[in-house]
Amino acid sequence: MRPLDPRLLREAPSARRFVVLAAALAALAVAASIAQAALLAHVVVAAFLHGRSVRELAPELGALGGLAVARAVVAWALESGGRLAALEVTRELRARVLAHVVRVRPGSVPTAEVATAVTEGARSLEPYFARFLPQLALAALAPPAILAWVAARDATSAAVMGVTLPLIPVFGVLIGKAAAARTLARWRALSRMSAHFLDVVGGLATLRAHRRGRAQVAAVAATTDAYRRETMGTLRVAFLSALVLELAATLGTAVIAVEIGVRLVGGGIGLEPALAVLVLAPELYGPLRQVAASFHASADGLEAARRLLALLELEPAVRVPVRARPARFGPVRLEEVRAGYEGRGAVLDGVSLALEPGERVALTGPSGAGKTTLLSLLLRFADPAAGRITVDGVDLRELDPAEWRRLVAWLPQRPRLEPGPVADAIGLGRSLDGAAAAAGAAALLRRTAGEAGAGLSAGEVRRAALARALAREAPLLLLDEPTAHLDPERAAAVAAAVRGLPPGRTALVVTHDQGVLAAADRVLELRGGRLLERAAAAA
Repeated sequence: MRPLDPRLLREAPSARRFVVLAAALAALAVAASIAQAALLAHVVVAAFLHGRSVRELAPELGALGGLAVARAVVAWALESGGRLAALEVTRELRARVLAHVVRVRPGSVPTAEVATAVTEGARSLEPYFARFLPQLALAALAPPAILAWVAARDATSAAVMGVTLPLIPVFGVLIGKAAAARTLARWRALSRMSAHFLDVVGGLATLRAHRRGRAQVAAVAATTDAYRRETMGTLRVAFLSALVLELAATLGTAVIAVEIGVRLVGGGIGLEPALAVLVLAPELYGPLRQVAASFHASADGLEAARRLLALLELEPAVRVPVRARPARFGPVRLEEVRAGYEGRGAVLDGVSLALEPGERVALTGPSGAGKTTLLSLLLRFADPAAGRITVDGVDLRELDPAEWRRLVAWLPQRPRLEPGPVADAIGLGRSLDGAAAAAGAAALLRRTAGEAGAGLSAGEVRRAALARALAREAPLLLLDEPTAHLDPERAAAVAAAVRGLPPGRTALVVTHDQGVLAAADRVLELRGGRLLERAAAAA
């Protein structure tokens, strides 16, 4: 596992800025530590060998205090900057991932994996930025700088440092591999637990209806216990690694102290350089030890970043043209369109259709015939495998999907409302009386919806979503089963709303409702992957 994924720097500008800032602050910290060690050795020698008083050493002591404060400020800036960078990177990656996954082919991304990555996974980036990356910058700069400074004053100590220093990276790599394996296993356990929990919550009504709720208690407990075991295993590796790395750093410092002591007694080195080297020895090993030790705290963040970046690399269901043509509405044509799904073959096979501006067309057919697939093609959630769709003579693939969808109002089979006042969810504060009345949702404007429409019945959510579609001033209206979950009186109101659409709006309505079929200018039946035109029902 790479300590710093280049894709993270490419996808998150805040990460790039923090890496540059961390490198600059780390350089200041290294320079301050070397200066502090040299100055401390000088003060000790001047005081004990040359008998200088505290007053005479006041400038040096003041400089020592200033260097200590400077190092504290730099350490604070590194950690605080890391936390702020983690917040910014989390915000950027969450926004990009959520915006991207809605553009990939439906069903290709497990919902639980996305939920885990953008919540618990994104939160794991904080220790990675606040502790690991600052220590990584220090580890990259401190050892070479200290070795160079020591070599200029005592080649023997520099050689000993060069021999003992690799022990920590070697142990760190070995421990890092174990930590990475445990972190991956922990992440998989977390994903399984999240997926199972989401499935249970989503099907809670069905489980209760079949009295299978208690049976899921054992399954939830098993997945939770598996996650607990993996978490404890990760912590076990972290605790053991801290001991090993601390031992390696202590042994390295002890070897340097012994060889300096022997040479100091024999007169092979002066007291001032010897003290400076001894003070710098912990500074040499410390950053590497901290990098290896904090790798466990950041391993979750590294794995989370890898998962988030993998989601960003998923192929979108449709391509955005480099030079998109301006989106405008006109006659819509489907020309020998073929589309399907993996494992099912072709759902639409050679479908041709013409929608003229202002026309109201009803589409019917048996379940699974491809009616919703046809709407998905018109919304450009997917592109045809063969054939083409044109709008005012322009291939739909030459338009920016987002710009095209601004010209389309859509009622899906399973509509959702934003939590909050229903009036805001429908029209974001615009005048909605006409649309709400036409959809039979006038009484809902004063209501409040919870998450996923909680507090409203399925029929009320559908009526509010229909009002939202009618309120949008979009020239193309696509309605997928607008009368589902509605009683006959409200279904008749929907049929009247379709019949009363303004002349400039084109409507394609997937329905089996006889009233809506009667309100259409023409009725098409989708059967066997092909369209058959039949006479409109009598009004």
